[in-house]
Amino acid sequence: MKLTLSHLKAEVPGVVSFVFQLSEPVAWKAGQFFHYVLHHRPTDDRGSDRWFTIAAAPEEKVVMITTRFAADKESTFKQNLAALKPGDTIEVADLDGDFTVEDLKKNYVFIAGGIGITPFRAILKEIDLHGDKPSILLLYANRDQNVVYREELEGFAKNNPNFKIEYVFSPERIDVARIQKSVPNMKEPTFYVSGPEPMVESLSNALKDADVPGDHVKQDQFPGYPAE
Repeated sequence: MKLTLSHLKAEVPGVVSFVFQLSEPVAWKAGQFFHYVLHHRPTDDRGSDRWFTIAAAPEEKVVMITTRFAADKESTFKQNLAALKPGDTIEVADLDGDFTVEDLKKNYVFIAGGIGITPFRAILKEIDLHGDKPSILLLYANRDQNVVYREELEGFAKNNPNFKIEYVFSPERIDVARIQKSVPNMKEPTFYVSGPEPMVESLSNALKDADVPGDHVKQDQFPGYPAE
């Protein structure tokens, strides 16, 4: 299936959202991802395809990719993605992913590192559109105060008194001690951890070592990004 680029949006310095129109109806769950193919020559050793979270909620009826660019060391895929103009197309296939929220009666702690906020944006947007009021704490680690989706996230918090946001800026890190300051009973909520692969792996293991039940920890890893 092809997607057609509608428009681009600069989120913060170095981070851009690409909003695509669908060529046919597709049903997905907030938090899932697509396999994207952008044919180009020459390609580097990472090839012409990637997996990106759909940062839009299904109800928005668009597909949004939000990604970070580093001008001095971009892959050929990212270079060609950045060069897309409205009306250009990209191919998608293989909808997948179980980083989804099924039971809004539970308590959740969302932990995002940098661009790992994208699945949470989709989930929270869907919740906001439905007018639901689940109990969610978002711990959002970022290298600086250029927070992706900040205005939108804070709008979600205004609409849901049970949704709280705590920003964690470098050099502070999110670790078990930091989580325990905000979550006294670590065994109660379900933790969703999304971000650079090293951060997700280490933090998920640390949560389990802190006696958080294994089925209370869900992961979404972003390969190729340094830990925030």
